[in-house]
Amino acid sequence: MSAMVIKNGNVLLPDGALRPGDILLDGGVIKAVGGIQAADSELDVSGAYVVPGLIDIHTHGIERQNAGFGSLPELAKIELSFGATTFYPTLFGPPDESADHMRRHRRDTGDLKDAPNVAGFRLESPYLAFPSGGTPRDCAPISPETTKMLLDAGGGHVKIWDVSPELPGAAEVIRELSGMGIVCSIAHTRATIDQSRAAVDAGARLVTHLFDVFPPPQQIDPDPDVYPLGLVDYLLVEDRVTCEIIGDGLHVFPILVEQAFRCKTPDRIAFITDSNMGAGLPPGRYSLPGGWGDILVQGSNDGLRLPDRDMVLVGSALTPIAAFRNVIRLFGKDIATASKLCSTTPARLMGLNKGEISVGKDADLLVLDSDLNLLYTICAGEVLYRR
Repeated sequence: MSAMVIKNGNVLLPDGALRPGDILLDGGVIKAVGGIQAADSELDVSGAYVVPGLIDIHTHGIERQNAGFGSLPELAKIELSFGATTFYPTLFGPPDESADHMRRHRRDTGDLKDAPNVAGFRLESPYLAFPSGGTPRDCAPISPETTKMLLDAGGGHVKIWDVSPELPGAAEVIRELSGMGIVCSIAHTRATIDQSRAAVDAGARLVTHLFDVFPPPQQIDPDPDVYPLGLVDYLLVEDRVTCEIIGDGLHVFPILVEQAFRCKTPDRIAFITDSNMGAGLPPGRYSLPGGWGDILVQGSNDGLRLPDRDMVLVGSALTPIAAFRNVIRLFGKDIATASKLCSTTPARLMGLNKGEISVGKDADLLVLDSDLNLLYTICAGEVLYRR
């Protein structure tokens, strides 16, 4: 890698300030921030914003690519064009199929070495109490055999594993996986608060798309005027967990997002896309592969809908850069908060040397114009996308 200096940027610093300056990149890391004279190459960004690259810890697909049966090299390339310098392809399906997908993806990418923005796999299934938008065959009981089979198929690249706390053996498998450095996430659950607290005690540190697939609490007091207590209430005040939010204003109403901001603070919230095939495509009706049939895209904040099935939602239409912009335009926060939700917090959760523009951090950066349109995606010090 040759050294490169990004000149004349409006640089977002770790303290949240935007300051004019240059950034020296060398060997895939940030070597200096400030006034820099020269390097092997120069990228003059003429006052554009320079922010940390985006990290999407939950995505099932984008455009016409699926994180399971699609092409991982092509998926990774498209993610770069939407600002994701790091993402975790998220698999949802029967365990044997997920294992096959991971083996194929590893073969196609030289064990992920040829996809620099893929940080590992996420398994949203099979350890779920109910599949929500999936099918019963996507779920399986917790067993040592299934766990070993999936870990072996991932070849050390399974980094996030979703578990419903009410399943038999949930606390034990969470403790085992957490001991391996895998982030366990509470997901698709009707668990009690005690069951969920046991999962957190065992090591669970993430909550899968908070508010979504969390049934509202039932009234248990004979007096209907007593406000019912639910699992979401506990998770909002449990400081040991980071909560994901699908940031399109549709999956989670803005007032609930604001509630999460005030309870968790941006240090414990990670904006995700939870996107599926169709996300990132222009508005229109598309026929998608994999037996999906037709899908209707009406905008990044309207979700993905099936026009032949009463417009039912089948996922988010968000892209990483759209989620970043929504923090500012839809939820009324500043660019520093957007960066924290979409970069710094997920990086800290996953133990990555990313998410901030400071000396020694990985050289994963975005250059945005004044309207927050993506101009350049820089991954490991290399310009891998330019508008």
